[in-house]
Parts: sequence; structure tokens; C-alpha cells
Amino acid sequence: MDPIPLTPDTTEPFSPTGQPPVRRKLWKIVSASLLGTGLLLLKLKTVVFLVFAKFKVLMVNPLEGFGAVQLAVSGVSMVVTIGAYAFKMGIRFAIGFVLLTVVHELGHALLIRAKGLRVDAMVFIPFVGGAVTLKDQPTSAFDDAQIGLAGPIAGTLASVGCLMVYRWGGGPLYLALAFAGFLLNVFNLLPIGPLDGGRIAGGISKWIWVLGGLVLFYVMVAWKSPLLILVLILGVFQIYKSITRPDPGFYSITPAQRTVIALTYFSLLMFLGYQTVVTHNELLALAA
Repeated sequence: MDPIPLTPDTTEPFSPTGQPPVRRKLWKIVSASLLGTGLLLLKLKTVVFLVFAKFKVLMVNPLEGFGAVQLAVSGVSMVVTIGAYAFKMGIRFAIGFVLLTVVHELGHALLIRAKGLRVDAMVFIPFVGGAVTLKDQPTSAFDDAQIGLAGPIAGTLASVGCLMVYRWGGGPLYLALAFAGFLLNVFNLLPIGPLDGGRIAGGISKWIWVLGGLVLFYVMVAWKSPLLILVLILGVFQIYKSITRPDPGFYSITPAQRTVIALTYFSLLMFLGYQTVVTHNELLALAA
């Protein structure tokens, strides 16, 4: 008969469940981890669903409704524009710059379709840029401003892509394209007339059009460009029309909407202005 031990055996203490405490702790950790992972996946699923629901409106065909005539106009004007640029700047730059313009105009077309409106045509004009015309007009300055912002935002992303290719060793061509893209989009943000900035300014304050007219007049004199005279005339006509035939319903938007448009516009304007100066200086350094 074995003697009764005076001290308890602590190597395997008694457990009501019949499992050692170490195993029970391990099981609690595993079960808690599985529960936490499940809750995290459930939350992620909810977030993904909300994001998809928010942005599925952008999953549209920007050229929906284009017939043979519209496609022919877009294609022919694109080829003519490439030829005009190639004559002065070379075929590679011409193709790249026109593609940047296409991305810009597709940004407009995407928002137009997302708003339930129809695109009429997309045309390209040598040494001017491109334009998207609408069959249906937006019903509020907020929608109009969003459509105006979509083009420069898309064009800015494409220009940043060119800059990144240059930074990764892509060659000076991509730096030149990045500079041209930044310049194109910052110019389009001038708050006047038929430019994108004119549409955007309507969602902030119509008085910005006056400032835009003064800036455009200065640019017109500095660049000595006769094409800008037409833009300035159209801008002055827009200001005159808004004063003589105001449309209070169209410009009636909430302070929150006005703030969102203003923050987006001025942030984009500052970013593009900075990048235009930086890439221009880099091109000058390469040419020196």
C-alpha cells in the first residue's frame, strides 16, 4: 500500500471539466480569435457592400447611346488633332497628349451618364483640347459642378501616372506629357465661360466668374492667343446671362454641397498649380 502524499500533486490539478487549465486557456484564446475574426469579416462585408452601393452608380458605359455618327466624329477629330500636334511636337507626344485629353473627357462622360443624363458627342480640337456635349442638361448647379470636376480629376490621375512612369525611369517623354497634362487641367479650372472651372464656380459663387474673366484676359495677353478671345467672349456672355436672366432654382444648393465643391475645387487647383511648376522646372533643367 502506497503512502498518502503529504502535498498535492500540482502537475495535473483537478478540473471540473476534466481538462487541464492550460488546454482550457488555449481553447478560450482560439474561440475568442475565431469570434473576433468572424465579427471583423462581417464588418468588412458591410463596409464593402456600402462602398459598392456608393460607387456602383459610376459603373456605367460613358459612351452609351453613341451611334455611328458620334463615333465617326470622335474618331476623325481625334486623328486630325493627333496629326496637328505631331506636325509640331512629334507623333509619340501627340498620341500621348491626345490620350490624356481622352481620359479627361471620359471623366466628364462618366459623371454625365452616372447622373442619368445623355452624352451627345465627344470632339477633339487641335491646340484647344476636347469637349463633351450633352443631350440633357443638369438640373442643379451641384450636379453641374460635379460634372465639371470629373474631367480634371480624371485628367490629373492620368498625368500623375505619366509622372510616376518618368520617376521610375520611363524617359523625358513622360515628364513632358505629365507637364502638358497638368497644364491642360489647371487651365481648364479657370472659372470662366465654357471651361470646366466655369461650371464648377456656379456651385460655389457666381462672383468667381468675374475673377476668372480677369485671369483669362491676362493669360490671353501674355500668350497672345486669338483662341482665348473666343473663350473670353463666351465667358462674358455667361456672366451677362446669369445677371439678366437668373435661375434661382438651378443655383439653390445646400451649404454642405457648396463646401464640398469649394474644397475639392481649390485643393485640385493648388495641387495642379504646384505640379505644373515643378514639372516645368524639371523640363527646363533637362534642356539646360
